[in-house]
Amino acid sequence: MTSIDSNVSGRAKKLVNKDIEKLKLNEIAYLIRESIETGVCIPIANKKLKEQDIEISMLHRNLNSENQRELVRELILLEDCYWDRNAKAFKELKDILGTQINYLHIPSHLKERFMNYQTKNLVWDEKSIEHFHLYMNDSRMGVFTGYEMIITLKRAILNGNSVLYKCNGKNVTIQTIEEFEKLIVDNLNCNDELKNLLEKEIEIKD
Repeated sequence: MTSIDSNVSGRAKKLVNKDIEKLKLNEIAYLIRESIETGVCIPIANKKLKEQDIEISMLHRNLNSENQRELVRELILLEDCYWDRNAKAFKELKDILGTQINYLHIPSHLKERFMNYQTKNLVWDEKSIEHFHLYMNDSRMGVFTGYEMIITLKRAILNGNSVLYKCNGKNVTIQTIEEFEKLIVDNLNCNDELKNLLEKEIEIKD
């Protein structure tokens, strides 16, 4: 996992430096709750849940079922934008949970909202370009926010979603990394630091 803000808790710093594969369910839940590396945590959470029998009913009183409940709650409570960036993982999680989600002890409307949500395509337009350049001329933190705008687009494509490109009179649905690099990365003249970060963004597979 990557480095994080110096103001985060000692526990968060320790977990970020831990081998991803060795993270426990409750540790992944903590990182998601703290909005730390959420995009990385989502597929790892799915992988670990898929390897287990789902026991999120309150009838199960063991430590692992408690950790499952904690993690699934955090995933269901995520904002929609995270699932728009991770459409493939969203569908996978719904399949993993199946009818077991009915037994999770959270309000019914939250469960229904999650199960009925349809992921939306991301949009890249003239306003997006304007915001990107503003960030790139801002503080170091602003620059990283600009980087994240572009990294998010690649992550979405890698995870089964599309980007609607609406610039220069074009309306194109970007579905491949090649199209993304040609229409967005090349046109923005991205610096070497951003290109290196983009190279590290790869699809996480089982």
